[in-house]
Amino acid sequence: MKEAIFIAHRIPFPPNKGEKLRAYHFLKFIAERYSTHLLCHIDEERDLEAAQKIDLPLASIHYHFLPRHKRKQRCLKALFFGGSLTVAYFYNRSLQQVFNTLIRKRPIELVFGSCAPAAEYVFRAGFLGARLLLDFMDVDSEKWRAFSKHTAPPMCWVYALEARRLRAYERRIANTFDHVFLVTEAEARLFQRVVAEIDVAVIENGVNLERFHPTYQSPLSKEGFVLVFTGAMDYWPNAEGVIWFAQEIFPQIKKVFPEVTFFIVGKDPLPEVKRLSVDPRLRITGYVEDARDYLALADVCVVPLRLARGVQNKILEAMAMGKPVVATSAAVEGIKARPGEHLLVADSPDEFAEAVNLLLRERPLAEKMGKAARKQVEKHYSWEKNLTKLEEFLPR
Repeated sequence: MKEAIFIAHRIPFPPNKGEKLRAYHFLKFIAERYSTHLLCHIDEERDLEAAQKIDLPLASIHYHFLPRHKRKQRCLKALFFGGSLTVAYFYNRSLQQVFNTLIRKRPIELVFGSCAPAAEYVFRAGFLGARLLLDFMDVDSEKWRAFSKHTAPPMCWVYALEARRLRAYERRIANTFDHVFLVTEAEARLFQRVVAEIDVAVIENGVNLERFHPTYQSPLSKEGFVLVFTGAMDYWPNAEGVIWFAQEIFPQIKKVFPEVTFFIVGKDPLPEVKRLSVDPRLRITGYVEDARDYLALADVCVVPLRLARGVQNKILEAMAMGKPVVATSAAVEGIKARPGEHLLVADSPDEFAEAVNLLLRERPLAEKMGKAARKQVEKHYSWEKNLTKLEEFLPR
């Protein structure tokens, strides 16, 4: 059987967040066609257990665990001595040795990198003689540039520096790898405009339509209306979005519906997020085993992101469960959904609050929108359908 190496910047198990979810399905697709060796990084102790429960037929798996605080020390070194902080955070010499040995001793025909930092192993190994593919997902350097515009000194300077360094690194990847992939047409156009004018392939995300289904029954109970946001709460765009919602929008909703509860569902909430819990109508869950338990409770799912890149899987999963969604225009960019039919879009606090209030007040409208959302996801966001495009780029 043909052999491949799949390099993931984070272990794609469990597939419970955007970057892991996409990497998992790409890995599954490749592992069905190649004897696949997985190389990946772990920066959370809870993922060590996940490494023992991998459900894909892999030839081998090699991972390196280093806690986040130690990885950030590597970033500090890169800050002063050059190189991308992102690459420094994820690179590991022991995995490089594994990679070099596999390339040297195995008939590797394909090397697939999930996210830009995966390319470092290719660069340090030199000529490989294998097909080189890399999934950028989105234009990560643009994320750092946006962070620099919305952050105070000194971090805004650090983010701006990382944006420049990572953009140069993305350009190097574009000039080295045989093909690269992005998650939406909008991200592909941005990549071609600011990184490199090359041909790029768009492979959209999908949703596990059986897992995220309107019939799912939550073991939790609720009283009154429930609003839900899901996402990693140590990720600043998510944190910034829920803080904005809690402070500027949620009070307006409570005036109309005093019994409403807002659940913030996601791992490792930042201190700024934890401070929101002074509001008794706002619940911060931290890490949960299954976000569906809360999505199933939701009368409305809210996605108040003002900084967003690529595709928000949290929107697709809520739509798949037949839930009405209110989101910002930044959050819905790249998603095949018509505002007013499949979800509602609002960017100002007043507009956002009124959109949520409308769906809480007009329950038949909310139900109709949820059903339309589910049908739209079924039509456009099947992993099996969307990944078939990858086949044409694999070695023959």
